[in-house]
Amino acid sequence: MSVTISIGSGKGGTGKTMVIVNLALMLAKMGKKVCLVDLDLGGADAHILLGLFEPKRTLTDFLTRKVGSTTDIIHTFYSFNGLQFIPGTGHTLQTANITYQEKQRLLRSLAAVETDVMLIDVGAGTNYHALDFFMFSDLQICVTLPDPTSIMDMYTFLQLATIRKMLGSFLSQSDIGTALKSHSFNTLNEVFELAEKTREGAKEKAQESLRYFHPLLIVNRDSAGGRVNKFKLRKMVAKYLGIDIPELGDIPEDGKIDEALKAFLPVCELYPNTPAALALTAIAEKLEKVISLFSPVPHKGV
Repeated sequence: MSVTISIGSGKGGTGKTMVIVNLALMLAKMGKKVCLVDLDLGGADAHILLGLFEPKRTLTDFLTRKVGSTTDIIHTFYSFNGLQFIPGTGHTLQTANITYQEKQRLLRSLAAVETDVMLIDVGAGTNYHALDFFMFSDLQICVTLPDPTSIMDMYTFLQLATIRKMLGSFLSQSDIGTALKSHSFNTLNEVFELAEKTREGAKEKAQESLRYFHPLLIVNRDSAGGRVNKFKLRKMVAKYLGIDIPELGDIPEDGKIDEALKAFLPVCELYPNTPAALALTAIAEKLEKVISLFSPVPHKGV
């Protein structure tokens, strides 16, 4: 049984890709069959952190139908405990702006990959692709820096993700779906109000769609002088979004991360005993426990 995990953030520069590459490596070392997927369309760079500068095949080959399945573009790193990797697309307008049908074809193909754990690196920002790839997974992780702007960007990302998830829960109901599609929403309450106005009981259904949505939180580059008030953040998210964001762990500020990036290797591989590597290892161990207890629900598409 495969568990799919997506990692997103409200903006670029949070270290999201560094985090997911190291978590993928550590889960592989724990004996999991891991497939890392770079879904940062148009801006993929996870391959560089693995020392793979020019992948022979990428998602571009799948999206342009040069290959028929995403399994045809999997790269296996035997030096990294058999870690499998699907490189993202290049900087082209065609692949950065795929259609809804192309996105569905991509997600169906990824769902067919045989693996224990699939880790998906979602592009930064709040475009539909990023939100849909984030919500496609069984489990979600948010990476943020401790500064106020990063926190607010992450909050906005989560807000739009919850709205997107709720809108998706009404697609099968034509009257509500039609009403919701014709509006733009800035808050969850606006979705609740219009849904309930369209059909009695719809608000309860919308709230139910968020029942199992509990994104896990990782704070990167944490320091004594820049610690985020996680209690206040979780309280704000619970109050205004109706969801909980359990803490998965913090990664301290560590110069060895930059050295590892320049060496094109995961910090957990190059400097396994440094503070950041130890923190990432602890996060991976905690995530492995979550995976072992998790029973995914069937995907209903985006």
